[in-house]
Amino acid sequence: MAQEQRRTSPSLSKIFRAYIEYGLKDDIERQRRRQLMCNTIMGLSALSSFVHVGTFLLLGSPYWPASFIALCIGVTFLVAPIWYSYAPTSAVVLGTPFLCGLFCVQTYLVGADSATHFYMTLTPIIWLAILGPQRPLLLGYATFIAVISVLVAMFFFDTPALSLPNYAAYSAVSRTMVVSWTVVLTLVIGFVAFLRAERAEDALEAEHARSEALLYNLLPNQIASRLKSDPSQTIADRVPQVGILFADIVNFTPRSLQMNPDEVVNFLNLVFSKFDELADRHGLEKIKTIGDAYMVAAGIPTQCSDPVHRIADMALDMLETTRSLSAGIPGGVDVRIGLHGGPAVAGVIGIRKLFYDVWGDTVNTASRMESHGEPGRIQVMETVRTALERDYVLERRGTIDAKGMGAVTTWWLIARRSTPA
Repeated sequence: MAQEQRRTSPSLSKIFRAYIEYGLKDDIERQRRRQLMCNTIMGLSALSSFVHVGTFLLLGSPYWPASFIALCIGVTFLVAPIWYSYAPTSAVVLGTPFLCGLFCVQTYLVGADSATHFYMTLTPIIWLAILGPQRPLLLGYATFIAVISVLVAMFFFDTPALSLPNYAAYSAVSRTMVVSWTVVLTLVIGFVAFLRAERAEDALEAEHARSEALLYNLLPNQIASRLKSDPSQTIADRVPQVGILFADIVNFTPRSLQMNPDEVVNFLNLVFSKFDELADRHGLEKIKTIGDAYMVAAGIPTQCSDPVHRIADMALDMLETTRSLSAGIPGGVDVRIGLHGGPAVAGVIGIRKLFYDVWGDTVNTASRMESHGEPGRIQVMETVRTALERDYVLERRGTIDAKGMGAVTTWWLIARRSTPA
């Protein structure tokens, strides 16, 4: 006997699960949710109808016609998910008047005092839960059919057509069942609807938080806030004085050929993460990385009084950081650094994958100082040397032929002075 129960229980469970999950193969999540709602509501409604079938059978032969109609209603509810999965519009257009007609016949048999016709008042909320608000004409149609059916049953079927014994007791029980089921089904639909709404809001809030974090990670905070206030605006600022630094890892290309992809990425991530920490410490704005090159700026988007000094401190700390990293990296790591100061234009470009960039002769000069420099050294122009010589030790390199600039005199930035000159 116990074995038979163990065999029966899983089979009933599988049948119930198969019914609830019927038609959920649609790839569109919204359609899956609506089919699941249809399966659940129709299954519960069928269960309620079958309870009525049993009740009528227990009451005796005078109630058997009502039992047959209740059975028809239950079977209709039971097959409704299949109908809806293949033809949702037809299920509403034809299924609604068919079910309302059956309920009217039921009310005709047992009388309006049983409150059976009030089951039809659930029609609008049931279809709203299944169809959603995007089908207002169908919802209006179903509501109209339900209202007309309730009014007909209420005003024309006051006296039961069947000769029913103990009718007062039956009516009291029937009204209790109608009220109870209406409350339960409304609660179930409302609970599921609010649960879905809350989950949707949680998902939107989480997505918004991720978008916010990504936006503020890609763009400076001040620029991101300006874009949020007016996404269509053009972000373009002319800044009178900025400091620009370019750093390039020496011999990275031949070195990367001897490394696997994971090693390349981990190596760059290690070095550039340390540079990011230095940029945060000095209050600078990381502009971008291009391959093994690193670009950082001072004085944008928030202007400051000493952008060149800040960028010089960053450069010296970068050399110190690479020396420290070299102790734990086979082959070590060395960088070539160039910096410059002056006016520039900064702004946001692109529609997708927005990024903040800086343009102008100051940027080009800083790039030339890096590309024409030497490993482990920081190269600057004469104008930068003039701005820094009071607080930093500089060493004259001499005249070099810089691409696009011709012959220029440059200097090496060596260290900070312990006391101003």
